[in-house]
Amino acid sequence: MANATGNLLLDHLPRPARRLCLEHGERVDVETGDEILHQGELATHAFFPASAICSLTVGLRSGDKAEAAVVGREGLVGISLIRGPGVSAYAAVVHVKGQGYRIPLSLLARLLDRDAELRRAILAYAAFRLNVLGRSVACNAYHSIVERLARWLLLTQDRIRRDEVALTHEMLSQLLAATRPRLSLAAAKLRRLEIIDYRRGSFRIVDRKRLERTACECYEATKAHQKMLPWLPTPG
Repeated sequence: MANATGNLLLDHLPRPARRLCLEHGERVDVETGDEILHQGELATHAFFPASAICSLTVGLRSGDKAEAAVVGREGLVGISLIRGPGVSAYAAVVHVKGQGYRIPLSLLARLLDRDAELRRAILAYAAFRLNVLGRSVACNAYHSIVERLARWLLLTQDRIRRDEVALTHEMLSQLLAATRPRLSLAAAKLRRLEIIDYRRGSFRIVDRKRLERTACECYEATKAHQKMLPWLPTPG
């Protein structure tokens, strides 16, 4: 597509709706660790990642956080707020720096009322997110940290389309709801098997095929859910 934004959902929108989104939105650069949506606070904009990737996290009073979903170029951050109360039930934290588009939630709400194609796209993405969220609950409860780490690395690589992911052990342990020692042991096991490698601040996938065999069934299930999204090519 000419003048593609890099966000597959945004590029899939009907041309008039896409034009309005770009006219009233802005392209922004975000850095790893930036919190673009704050839990419990009023939101005014949705965020459509282009090259960036965001984690939606839920924080507890104890200060602990757990990842509920990952959003990359296939979707948007803030879908529940377009017609919702405007107060976010989660935080959105950038875990792969890059670019994206901030679009006013008020504009998206107006477009939903008058554009059937846009409604279909948004509802398809909402259904996809709901299915993946339900799967992630079972995954976090029953699958090992090694399996979940493998799944997370694969899903991230599918989005960024490169082998190296810039991320610290500390941040990844929070995203996977695991202690730092448990995450380090899981990463060390995958490195001993020569499936991944890592250094301070980054992980590198060495053998993707073996990483796929190591990951839990939830990776393949997520790929199957992607069939709901006609704009998203199935990875692998």
